[in-house]
Amino acid sequence: MGVATTFEQMWGGSRASFYLSPASVALLTLNLLDGLFTLFFLQLGVAEELNPIMRVAYEQSPLFFMFAKLVIVNAGLWMLCIHRHLKASRFAIRLGAAVYAVIVVYHLAFMTHLVMHWPQMLA
Repeated sequence: MGVATTFEQMWGGSRASFYLSPASVALLTLNLLDGLFTLFFLQLGVAEELNPIMRVAYEQSPLFFMFAKLVIVNAGLWMLCIHRHLKASRFAIRLGAAVYAVIVVYHLAFMTHLVMHWPQMLA
């Protein structure tokens, strides 16, 4: 059984199949990392949330922020996976993973900048 499989194949039932491609797993993992980095930077007070929906979620509570972020992306991915027979859906999953990869690289660069300049920021 490879990485790209279906729940139906995994459990041998007649359930609706749900495709787990490497891009889908990457999208979910990178979304989680984006949420954790964003939450960390918001809690430190060195960034502000620019997405108005997520800003409202963060103002409710940091836990609600993470919950909303994960639910929104998971719901979108679920819809794309249901329509995976369409080339556009498969492309959107790969594009989403690529976009989140760029965002996580940006977070890592920002984290590096903070670590390198942290003593100067405290002064």
